[in-house]
Amino acid sequence: MNKKQKNLISIFLIGAAVLSMLAGCGEKAENEPEQIRVMTPGNYLPIIIADKKGFFKEAFGENVNVEVTAADSGSAIMETMSSGGVEFAALGDMPVVQAKANGLDVKVISSLFRSTSGYQLIAAKDSGIKNISDIRGKRVAVMSGSTNHKLLLKYLGAEHLTEDDIDIVFLKNKDQLAAFVGNTVDAAVTQVPTSTAIEAETGAYEVADAEGYDDILTVIVGDDAYMKEHPEHARQFLQAVLAATDWIKDNEEEAFSIVAEEMGDTSENIALYYNTRTFEYKLDVGVSDALDDTISYLYEQGTIKNRPDVADLTDASYLDAVRKEQP
Repeated sequence: MNKKQKNLISIFLIGAAVLSMLAGCGEKAENEPEQIRVMTPGNYLPIIIADKKGFFKEAFGENVNVEVTAADSGSAIMETMSSGGVEFAALGDMPVVQAKANGLDVKVISSLFRSTSGYQLIAAKDSGIKNISDIRGKRVAVMSGSTNHKLLLKYLGAEHLTEDDIDIVFLKNKDQLAAFVGNTVDAAVTQVPTSTAIEAETGAYEVADAEGYDDILTVIVGDDAYMKEHPEHARQFLQAVLAATDWIKDNEEEAFSIVAEEMGDTSENIALYYNTRTFEYKLDVGVSDALDDTISYLYEQGTIKNRPDVADLTDASYLDAVRKEQP
């Protein structure tokens, strides 16, 4: 064999090796599990438990990988969904309505929880605030665009006040304790366990909860176009969350411990959060009325310029299919 023949053989072997590598890469990509991205505030127990205890894996199988990411706010979740960065989410109904009014193709596929006692107006120890009307002219902290923000507007409306009558300070829940410690706010509309931590450390106290003002609604949503293309994934997502909820009822102590470790919190705080919420999965008249109340309120406040139709905001078909499959 001459030198020229040897060179040709070498070139052939190198080319074959490269083709084999490329084929192998293509095969690996083809066999990689499909990615489903889920976003939620970090303390939503059924979502965390569905992830940590393998209910997502059980529902979706080995060919789908569910990635759960915590977010600081509902508005951040909707921004991520609008950019195509998440398929499913759980959050308060207020940012969902705002996103729908702004043109996002999002659908509510179930409620997650309802609560009145878990959300409060709390006041600093020396603020002199005894009633809701006393917040006139005070510095009031709240997370912008959240269900807490809606509750603040409800409080103000009940006293014939507006946001112009208070000094509103937009703060995320996690930053409100520091504001009370630093005496930079007089009050906050917030939620358990943030409120209980503030009260314990600073002597703040509850002025009112949401009873009689708002029935806080948290919902499960999905990207409508994605769910139409993959209806089985919407059903499997709901199956996993419902299974996780049932497991929590029978394993509360372990569930609180898992979520506390994930959140960097205490089991006691997680228990407080859980026990001030009623986790339920419905798209009945009560849920529709609650969504319509949020739509009406945001429209009347001028927060949204377009008024979404509840029928266009919700899709009960996935939850109905899951219920039919249950024994």
